[in-house]
Amino acid sequence: MITQKTQLRRDLRQRRTAISKIQRQAAAWAVTHYPQILQKLRRGKKIALYVPVGSEFSAWPLIFLALQRGCLVYLPVVPKVGRRLNFVRLNEGAVWSYGAFNIPTPSHSEQCSSRDLDSVFVPLLGFDLQLARLGQGGGYYDTTFAFRRLRKTWLKPALIGLAYSCQQVERLPCEAWDLKLDAIATEQGWIRRSPIN
Repeated sequence: MITQKTQLRRDLRQRRTAISKIQRQAAAWAVTHYPQILQKLRRGKKIALYVPVGSEFSAWPLIFLALQRGCLVYLPVVPKVGRRLNFVRLNEGAVWSYGAFNIPTPSHSEQCSSRDLDSVFVPLLGFDLQLARLGQGGGYYDTTFAFRRLRKTWLKPALIGLAYSCQQVERLPCEAWDLKLDAIATEQGWIRRSPIN
């Protein structure tokens, strides 16, 4: 399964890299108009997004929109030790520096527990219609939101993938610890597995 995932990651990175800059920008702005996303971005809601790196789906338009709509926006910080992400507030008080993997990261005195977030928008390399997610392979999101696998009804926070439609595959190889998403937004529309609060 590890070899299969490695090959899939290679293929999906190539697909994602082949998307033109204009298509990337259009896709990133398209999802800001989806009613399902606008419903999540309400004043006072705790929303986690991410700083896109390389060919990842750009979350910047959603970051700007969430801030404009009065959401409390948090960004993940990769820890120096372990795999549990920290979520740091993004506002005018944030100070930027480069963190792990050379990812621009804010530092701020205000943080939010992963359990207290309302919605989390996550990057990914691949997905299928069962909403399995293939990430970069570090296991950070899988570890951080492992508590979601133990719940039967209450699924806060909502986990929403941001992806290009070309990242969809027929079926991802999954292991017990792999994260399942509640929904995925692509430039072609909204895909959901089950109703999310």
